Amino acid sequence: MLALAKIFQSGMMLQREKPVKIWGSAAPGGTVEVTVGPHGVTAQTDAGGRWMAVLPPLPAGTGLTVTVSSGGERTRLEDVAVGEVWIAAGQSNMEFWLRYEAHRREETEELPDLRFYDVPKLSYPGQERDFDYSQVGRWRRAVGAERDWFSAVGYYFQKELGAALDVPVGIVGCNWGGTPSCAWMSREYVKRAGKVWLDAARADFQNIDRADYLRRMARKPDNDTGRPFQNPFNEFMLPRTPGQKEIDAFLAAQPPADPVTAALPLPQNTPGILWERMVATVAPFPVQGVLWYQGESDDNGGRGALYKDMLAALAACWREAWSERLPFLIVQLPGWESWFGFHDQGFPTIRECQRLACLEDPDMQLCSISDAGQRLDIHPKDKKTVGRRLALLALGRVYGRPLLCDPPYPRSAVREGKTVKIAFQNAGAGLTARGEPLSALEAFDSAGAVDFEAAVSGDTLTVTLRRDAGPVSLRFAQTCWFQVNLYNSAGLPAIPFTLEA
Repeated sequence: MLALAKIFQSGMMLQREKPVKIWGSAAPGGTVEVTVGPHGVTAQTDAGGRWMAVLPPLPAGTGLTVTVSSGGERTRLEDVAVGEVWIAAGQSNMEFWLRYEAHRREETEELPDLRFYDVPKLSYPGQERDFDYSQVGRWRRAVGAERDWFSAVGYYFQKELGAALDVPVGIVGCNWGGTPSCAWMSREYVKRAGKVWLDAARADFQNIDRADYLRRMARKPDNDTGRPFQNPFNEFMLPRTPGQKEIDAFLAAQPPADPVTAALPLPQNTPGILWERMVATVAPFPVQGVLWYQGESDDNGGRGALYKDMLAALAACWREAWSERLPFLIVQLPGWESWFGFHDQGFPTIRECQRLACLEDPDMQLCSISDAGQRLDIHPKDKKTVGRRLALLALGRVYGRPLLCDPPYPRSAVREGKTVKIAFQNAGAGLTARGEPLSALEAFDSAGAVDFEAAVSGDTLTVTLRRDAGPVSLRFAQTCWFQVNLYNSAGLPAIPFTLEA
């Protein structure tokens, strides 16, 4: 009857220097003893058999043993490490497995002190019985083919962080491609920040018989989420960027879907569902913070403008569950135009919401990858850049290292005649435009586009208009597709902005 929550396994990673919470179930009204190294604590089970033990903070290290016993039963967890643990959460670009990443073949070094746990992707009752989940929901070490299962962003983040801090680093992957933010927080928080998502879901399910819906979900191949490398779509789309003819041929070769099932709403997009069936299963597993790469699915139905409040609500929901003010490092969406028949309709709004959410929350930081998108692929294959920049941001903002870790952004703009001087914060030793001309910048007045010349010096970008113009709107990275080439001295690209001058 003694059982631990699934995340507690041999080979796991625990967060250093924070109280260690371990929980599970046992006989109601009983006692559970938990021992880690020299520390031992006792917990009481409640009427439902639930228990939680809280051990004192542990220093970084490896090779520990955790022993849990109750009523003559005993569980022993071996090869437990203690170090830095982060949650890597969001949708497909955070989920993106190292197996498919552009630099994967270069990663040959055995790194057993980097560990990864993938939270099983579950979105409806009984799904874990409908399909095979034996390959997921386990702790893995970054050795051999095991690292294929790592979130690529998470892997490069922990590799960089581990080298800088000289401690083991673990990632808890909690992500699902194509999912909106409303699925990742409790319904109560959705109601506060974006009730329209709840209203839309209620309308979608209004005339659907629940029993029939669950029967159809049990037969739908897309819900077989426990074997990602057996998924033909992943194997086709993620390693490279195929052309349209290849995509058409791939789709033509797929077995026809049941039209009734295909028309039903996706369970994983239901408000609150991934919070309930994924996030809540690992809260409050001790972690240092959250890496968040999501937003591509929040421009749905013109709801992109809600994203700032949704992001703030999500962070509040998670912090409440962990009972601490977890830092959130937010990856701002890069440029992209179209992919697989989908087109960017609202990413500029999402990017601005991400910026504003970070501006209003001192424990939410923005990571710029405005130079790292792919025009015809919503899944950029280079995740090393993303992971490294998140690690830099964590080192500066969370671990207090004295380094430049924030992207450049305008501090002020002054116009004199045809000249606009834009001073940037976070320029470091100075701005640099890599390549000519400066990319991603446009100027408009009431008559239309205004040609200009741009020059960089120190922390200032000088824009010289080539004709007389009235009030001018300077728009930087506000189109669907862009690749920014304006950097600070830390090699971080400027984030999108609009200025009036």
